[in-house]
Amino acid sequence: MLQFGTGFLFLCSINQLLNAMTNYYENVPLEEYEGILANREYWDNASCEWESYSKMEVKLARLGTFVQRGGDLNRVIARYAEDREYTYRVMVQHCLERYIEALADKRIPDITLRIYKLEKGEAVKLLTELLKAGTSIHFEKNKYSPQSYPVWKLDNKNLDGESIFAAIEEEHRQAHPNETREEIRERIFYWIRESWW
Repeated sequence: MLQFGTGFLFLCSINQLLNAMTNYYENVPLEEYEGILANREYWDNASCEWESYSKMEVKLARLGTFVQRGGDLNRVIARYAEDREYTYRVMVQHCLERYIEALADKRIPDITLRIYKLEKGEAVKLLTELLKAGTSIHFEKNKYSPQSYPVWKLDNKNLDGESIFAAIEEEHRQAHPNETREEIRERIFYWIRESWW
């Protein structure tokens, strides 16, 4: 009887732990969530934290949950970059590029060049819109409980990234109707070599 009681308590504690871990990102206050996302795991793709702490799908799901809850990626990036040296800040735009490419999943033609033509705010807006459209809530059960719980997941199979990208590009054209090739070349240079933050 004691053994059954101990096993039952063990299963209950595992169930509580799994539910708490699953619901954590959905319930954590946004300011605290910003702090969680404002680190090298999310914004330095040359770091060991980027490679070893979480997979791309997990990063995108967490960023998507943050955005779906009303979080602002501009604030997260600014918080990450505020006390960092140049070598760390310059990696931010490369992470943006990687996230956008992963969400688009090879369905947007000439994506890298098109990203490079965007300004900082436009690139962050593009990522935000792709995350809003590419993450959704699913209800899952774990094997220890019949109770289902909500989980934000990456769901970009039917994502129409091209129309989202085209809308951002159109906004750019309207804001910069007389943009020269030299200005575009200069922006591409900044994407590759300089820090925006």
